[in-house]
Amino acid sequence: MKTPRIVMALAPFLLAGNGCSSSVNALYLDGTGDAGVGDAAGSDSSAGGQSGGPPGFGPLPTTPQVAYQRAELTAFMHFGLNTFDGTEYGDSSKDTPSLFSPTNLDASQWVNALKAAGFRQAMLVVKHSTGFCLWPSAYTDYSVKNSPWKNGQGDVVRDFTDAAHAAGMRVGFYLSPWDVDYPSSSPNYETYFRNQLSELLSNYGPVDEIYLDGYNAPTSLNWTGIAQLAKQLQSNLLVWMGPEIAAAGADLRWIGNQTGQGSRSTSSVGDVPNGGPSNVWYPPDAPVSDRNPNWFWHPNNTVMSLKSLQTIYFNTVGMNTTLVLNVPPATTGQFDTPDISLLQQFGTWYSSLYQTNLLRGQPTTADSTWESTGFGTANVVDDDVSTYWAASSGARSARIDVTPASAITFSVISIREPIELGERATKYHVEIKRNGTWNRSPTDASGAIIAGTVIGQRQLWQLNSTTADAIALIIDSAKDVPAICEFSVY
Repeated sequence: MKTPRIVMALAPFLLAGNGCSSSVNALYLDGTGDAGVGDAAGSDSSAGGQSGGPPGFGPLPTTPQVAYQRAELTAFMHFGLNTFDGTEYGDSSKDTPSLFSPTNLDASQWVNALKAAGFRQAMLVVKHSTGFCLWPSAYTDYSVKNSPWKNGQGDVVRDFTDAAHAAGMRVGFYLSPWDVDYPSSSPNYETYFRNQLSELLSNYGPVDEIYLDGYNAPTSLNWTGIAQLAKQLQSNLLVWMGPEIAAAGADLRWIGNQTGQGSRSTSSVGDVPNGGPSNVWYPPDAPVSDRNPNWFWHPNNTVMSLKSLQTIYFNTVGMNTTLVLNVPPATTGQFDTPDISLLQQFGTWYSSLYQTNLLRGQPTTADSTWESTGFGTANVVDDDVSTYWAASSGARSARIDVTPASAITFSVISIREPIELGERATKYHVEIKRNGTWNRSPTDASGAIIAGTVIGQRQLWQLNSTTADAIALIIDSAKDVPAICEFSVY
């Protein structure tokens, strides 16, 4: 029988304050609860260590949000009783702790496979809707401590975080608000949830993201207060909340589908739903499973092809959206052979994609440049995202030309803004010169004109093999002085 332990008070270390500075109570960049919007001009921000450049145009991201978006590739790992009962949302007739019995769990295998494939963050589902906990929680018996795995002495969360920290990987936890075992409709559930959140954020070292799914989540909980608690415990933590429960304190959002499809207009600026703050830095992620539509490993489901994952990459990372790829461990406690194969194939392709920037170090010109030194056009072709070019003060449009020493042939274009300064461009396009003639409206491999609105963290354009004598990026309009940290072709 499943016996949850009901705790009416918050853990003692929370009442004592846990030595946290009150400054971490700030929900957003300026600490007002308005997500650092400030005035339209923003403050005199520095991006990538450069100072003296144009001011940021609000809303602006926090430092943790910048780090998260620059990671670009993150991963889910759905693992729990569902792995063993053959379901996606649990089977109460089967789901006892005795079912959890991985034969050879190896969290280092997970982390090393993901890191080798180019992923920079891994997020473990520490509790799914069954309520079963992958750590020996003090607040319920429904956890690994009553499973046969390691005779009840194991801790999957510890194994995972130790492996991730040792590998230099960012760490995330998915903690399901929906809980069938407790259940989440209980009047004391918020205390229970806060206690478990506190365990996770106090006992496992640095955590970069907490993921609070909104599906079937209790909307009556004080989710703003829960976000505040999380950030008191981990000052650099990012809080992801599903749209059903999102509130002030949410840092990241869902793109709205689970197929890995962004759009050219996807912006990092948005409104937090349910009465939350508006016009805040609120970047999207795109969760998709390598065994879509299944999130947990089951013996008969199949893994997507490399071609499908490549398409998803361009449709997410290439459209200003962080990819969250789910790779579920099998009943062994390790990634299955087909999943490993996909990661290896993707890693080989990904490492080769950016291997040779054909514009690196090539001659560049612009119709204007920021008055202070250090912001010249060479910064857009130096393969260094911490440097950037900016147009002159007062400019709201600009043109950058790159003229290689000899003709180049490429099939991918990458454009990036220094997002520390906010999203700036509102309309842009690319022009390509061949045999002395400029093509003012070149198209990508799908036939779409290479033009858009948002640039943000990254825009990737796939072309049929294209040969050019020169290439130009035109910022047709911008909210403030245009700034670009990368204009590359591969």
